[in-house]
Amino acid sequence: MKSYELNEIRKIRRNISARFDHDIGKLIAHYQELEKEYRKSGKYKFADPPPDTSDIPELDDDF
Repeated sequence: MKSYELNEIRKIRRNISARFDHDIGKLIAHYQELEKEYRKSGKYKFADPPPDTSDIPELDDDF
């Protein structure tokens, strides 16, 4: 990537951060709301997170 492209990306990211008072919690909440709206619209496909398998024991050598 060229230097000017990186500078432009950084500028955009700073502007987005400033819109939410540089508060990561506000930014995450905003993106979660957008995701809800996009999911409801049915216009977009989302990859669901993998199921939680933390309660399944690991296989051992006896298996």
